[in-house]
Amino acid sequence: MSYGGGIVHGDRIHVNVRVGSKCALVLLTQGSTKVFRPQLRAASEQTYQTIIIDVEPDALLFLLPDPVTCFKDAMYNQRQSVTLHGPTASVVLLDWMTSGRMSRGERWAFAKYFSVNVIKTTSEKIIVRDALLLQDNFAKRMEPIDAFALILILGPAVADVAQTFREEHKAQRIKPFRPNATHDHASEEQGILWSVSEIEEHGVCGVAVRAAGPSTEELKDWIKRRLFSLKPLVGHCVWSMYANSF
Repeated sequence: MSYGGGIVHGDRIHVNVRVGSKCALVLLTQGSTKVFRPQLRAASEQTYQTIIIDVEPDALLFLLPDPVTCFKDAMYNQRQSVTLHGPTASVVLLDWMTSGRMSRGERWAFAKYFSVNVIKTTSEKIIVRDALLLQDNFAKRMEPIDAFALILILGPAVADVAQTFREEHKAQRIKPFRPNATHDHASEEQGILWSVSEIEEHGVCGVAVRAAGPSTEELKDWIKRRLFSLKPLVGHCVWSMYANSF
């Protein structure tokens, strides 16, 4: 998916996608989704993006965009809705955002960020509904975080990926603290705060992973390493495109 130079204030984008039975679809973006600040003549308008996706039986969806970056004073609203057509449909959904244009000194300087992710059945029964709203004097509360991500992993095709998150998170929680331990791969990631929540609704199982990092680069690397197990599912060529896209 491409938005050209970014999303202009006041844009309303609506995308409909259907993943056919026994098919796999990878949706990527061509860089971070930039949301521009409002013009004076349209200061009261907001930006909206809606993505509606149907995943048919035995199909697999990978929604793996680059992060959303809101410029100063931007007002962004996003809704991503995925309908799973039965318990054999699977999805990996990544939704993440940065604090803004840090090179310009814009950290948490946007006016509004509202993101809603919904996974549901064909009978409109909710499997997951996650909402994040940042508005009204939230900048100080976000310190020292510079990037935040949500990963939803649901369905039988990605059950092993979900289990990997469960096992690593459990190991992290029970690991004893060793102040003089040698720095290793795990200790290099101590700046990443993350959690795993179980999902088991209407015959669909999986996990919701939330992660926050002190920099976009650190969280980016953390996500790439955790999603590396998707490579056999998406194929070498597609994975290379994804891994090199951000």
